[in-house]
Formats: sequence, C-alpha cells, structure tokens
Amino acid sequence: MKIALILTLAGLASYFGIVLFVVPQEYSDVPTLEPQPSFDAKISSNHIRLGDSFDIVVYSGNSNDASDIQIVSIAFPNMTKIGSNVEIVSYDFTQSPRYVKTGDKIGYAYSGGTKLVLAQYPSIEAYSRPVTPGAHYSVELKVTPDTVGNFTVFVKTVAIPHTTEYSHYPHSGIKDHQNEYVESFSVMVSQ
Repeated sequence: MKIALILTLAGLASYFGIVLFVVPQEYSDVPTLEPQPSFDAKISSNHIRLGDSFDIVVYSGNSNDASDIQIVSIAFPNMTKIGSNVEIVSYDFTQSPRYVKTGDKIGYAYSGGTKLVLAQYPSIEAYSRPVTPGAHYSVELKVTPDTVGNFTVFVKTVAIPHTTEYSHYPHSGIKDHQNEYVESFSVMVSQ
C-alpha cells in the first residue's frame, strides 16, 4: 500500500514537473505572429452644405503575418448618435460591420478587449477573421452631418493578436477615446 502511494506520488510529481518545466519551453519556442495592418482612406469632398452627404471609403490591408481578426474603425467624434445619418454603402469584409453607440463598452489601449471603456461617440467597426498576409478589404460609408462646422472622422485599424506597435495603424499621432492612435479627416459643413 505504501509502495503504491509512493509510486503514485512520484508519478504525479513527474507529471507536474513535465507540465511546468518542459512543456512551457516548447510553447515559448513558437514564433509570435506579427501582423501589420494598414489602410488608405478617401473622402469624396472636403466641403459640403448642411443636408448634403459625403462618402468615405477605407481600403484596408494586412502584411507580414496572419492575424486572427483585423478591425477597421471609423468614428464620428462630432456625433452623439448614429442612425440614418451614416449609411453602410458597401463592404467586402468577411463579417458584417457593427454599429458602436455612445455608451457601449469597447476595448481600451490595444488590450484585445481585456480593458474596457465606455464609448464617448459612435463608430462603425468593419472586420474580417482570419486575415492572411496580403489580404485586402474595403468599406464605404455615406455620411450626412447634422450640424454646421468642422466635421471630424477618425479612422484606425487594429490586428489581433496585438503583439507589437505595428499591429495597429497609424503608429503615432492623436489618440481617440480608446487611447488608440487614429488618423483624423475633416469635412467643412456650411449653411
């Protein structure tokens, strides 16, 4: 009985030793994926009259390594609500774009959703999963501002897993309400 107990304990100790010290080394030898998303955005007009619309088209790509998910976010910091004033004209992402409303919980600081913050303004997120190197996607929106003045649009793309500073684009500049870098576009809306 004692010998069986000793053999069982020795077997368990060997098992846990392998699990804790040998197997993690094999996992640490696996190279980390480093996707590099990018985008190019085009706005149809930099000046419109109140009541008119403008189009924004975002062309997105991925280079280097594959990513599990790539998200393109188009945000509207001058709006409080999103509805018929922003229409999705077309997209070829593998998943349907989703509307993010003011007050929704969203990821923060490139955490992949582990840190959350409340959205201060609305946006649209278009995404694909998985995304191979060399893949290209686009989304087109028709936007009708409801106030006179400078209308701002923020655009960014993030790849998950987010492993390096190149897992998002742009890499620098201004930060949005998620503490993430964005490229800012402006349209002047007049009476």
